[in-house]
Amino acid sequence: MKNQRLKKIILLSEIICTTIFCWSLNIHADTYSDGMVAVKHEEKTVKRDRRRIQQFNHPYELQANVITNALSYICYEEKGLLKKKGNLRVFQDDEIKKLVPMLVQAFSVAKPTQVVTVSSYSERMLLTDQLNYCILFISDHSLNIVFSRIHMFQTYNDAMSEKKRATATKENPTEISQSRFWKLTPSEGQRLEPDHENWLLIDLSEEIYQQPVVQRVGTVDEKIKEGTSDLDARIKKLEEKMRYGDVPKEPESTSPITEVRAESRIKNKLTLLRELVDDGVISEEDYNYKKAKMLREGMNDISMKDQLREIKDLKTEGLITEEDYNEKKKEILDQF
Repeated sequence: MKNQRLKKIILLSEIICTTIFCWSLNIHADTYSDGMVAVKHEEKTVKRDRRRIQQFNHPYELQANVITNALSYICYEEKGLLKKKGNLRVFQDDEIKKLVPMLVQAFSVAKPTQVVTVSSYSERMLLTDQLNYCILFISDHSLNIVFSRIHMFQTYNDAMSEKKRATATKENPTEISQSRFWKLTPSEGQRLEPDHENWLLIDLSEEIYQQPVVQRVGTVDEKIKEGTSDLDARIKKLEEKMRYGDVPKEPESTSPITEVRAESRIKNKLTLLRELVDDGVISEEDYNYKKAKMLREGMNDISMKDQLREIKDLKTEGLITEEDYNEKKKEILDQF
């Protein structure tokens, strides 16, 4: 009897410890999430040459630097008349930082019959997100990553919709072979599955993936930091010039009139960012990304009336487009 009680106590302790561990990592059963990035184990039928792959090489111990390098070198090119030129990275650095620890954990406990699915959103445009959806699995000691969506336009309501989430879980990227809007472009150590533009096979043993992770200047924030160490000083000078003209004056710290309003800082920073575009330090895409973040996050502490005045001023100055103005105005009015 004592042995049975002891076994029950040990079993209960293990369950409690496991539950606490899962809560601490924000893990719910077989789902790993961090904000708008989610990794899951799922049972999906995968066929190669019309034959079903019965089992994958799972569980698999992925090294963090290997999967980081692999995700960083996944590229695609757009199709259509309005396509952007050249190769574009599928995953942004902020996505990769979130994905890597979750993928390492997911592959380490995946069953031989389970694939690992990834849904990730990254802010790239004003008031919108863009979705990547893919499945990953190890077969023949190569990492297979198959996409059904790359940078697919999503509104916030789409992203939060339970119906949209349910639809995404039913997707099987291996059942399609191409997209009208994009195709993957293999990098070193990568190749496409025959007759597929959406299915990459990555040889993780290639030297390029074994290297330590090198800090890349890929995001707009990193480019700004790399190219303009005196950014804050330039912003301060610009603010003083706009407040006092060309004659330098010492501001009165006790007077509310001399305080720089939050909306003025947005205008000044966007003006400097526009300078960085003209100087070739950052790209137009970088500018649009940073502009979107500022309009999302930098106007929360001012009144609705001041927000409307500010975006109208930004449009007049050519710092935001007519489309930006209309979307932001609608968002502000919807909060009324």
